[in-house]
Amino acid sequence: MSAEYSDSKGRLYYFDNAKFILIFLVVLAHAISPLKSQFPFCHVLWTLINTFHMPAFIFISGYFAKSYIAKDNSLKVQRTTNYVILFLVCQVLVTAFELFVLKERFIPSIFAARSSLWFLQCLIWWHIVLPYVARFKPWLVLVGTVLVALAVGYEKNCENFVSISRTFVHFPFFMLGYYTTNEKLQKLFKPSVRIAGILVFVAAAVLVAVYPEISVSKIITCNYSYLNIRALDVIPFMFKWVARVIFYVSAVLLGASFLSFIPRKKMFFTSLGSKSLSVYILHRFPYLAHLKYAWAMHFDSPLGIAALCLIALAMTVLFSVKPFTLLFDYIQRIRTDKLLKKQ
Repeated sequence: MSAEYSDSKGRLYYFDNAKFILIFLVVLAHAISPLKSQFPFCHVLWTLINTFHMPAFIFISGYFAKSYIAKDNSLKVQRTTNYVILFLVCQVLVTAFELFVLKERFIPSIFAARSSLWFLQCLIWWHIVLPYVARFKPWLVLVGTVLVALAVGYEKNCENFVSISRTFVHFPFFMLGYYTTNEKLQKLFKPSVRIAGILVFVAAAVLVAVYPEISVSKIITCNYSYLNIRALDVIPFMFKWVARVIFYVSAVLLGASFLSFIPRKKMFFTSLGSKSLSVYILHRFPYLAHLKYAWAMHFDSPLGIAALCLIALAMTVLFSVKPFTLLFDYIQRIRTDKLLKKQ
């Protein structure tokens, strides 16, 4: 890779650029979500973003998971234990915010992830099973994980408990990233791929705008059983899995199209991309308040939607800098490997 595409330590600007734009889209989608039933534009934008933004994030996480397995086949458990600590800390903070600030009523649990913390639970699961799954041939893993994800949709009780549903459904994206090499990634930057990417986004936007009923949010979020999604009642029992296949195809096409347009050189926002996790966690606090107190009612106009976009961008930048990143930086520096017995 050319020096213009990475820093002195070999860190690629491309992925930090992608993570910053993706986390902005996460914040933006949450900001406009209360308005999607009122404004068709918000509905289309929300649907497109939510179809590919988490699969793309998970793909990138899988890409960097290669370093989890050392050359001598020993396991680097530091990352997993840090995810566990981060999840527990954030679970306590978000739970306390909902109970004592928002006055919500629910039974606290460390197993049922609050808000967006399902992603941390999934990362823990994926890093635990990765060393065992990676022993098989890539094609077998990818096909196998997709088939398991399609089958899991029929399990009515497999939803939010320890994020089991999302763990299985999103695992193919994680493994796809794990198996992707830098050489394969370069193919995304071909002019023909980018032209195709534009057509994919235009076609998807038109399709969702003309047929808004095809946007099934509970399929996109991946944490519901087919049997608990009313929109799928019209589909025969044996063919409900087709809805998830459509999601997979859409997520891959939109995700690949999105990644093909990410700049590879250093940008003014590149350094902020490395702090996407702090934004992902912290923006949930104002988002939960946004829903609780119906703040969207003050933005129910085209000008209000534009203001929400600017607020989402400002929040993304704000939560990417100190002092908001201090807690997350500290947790990621905690060394737990010395407390574990070497195997």
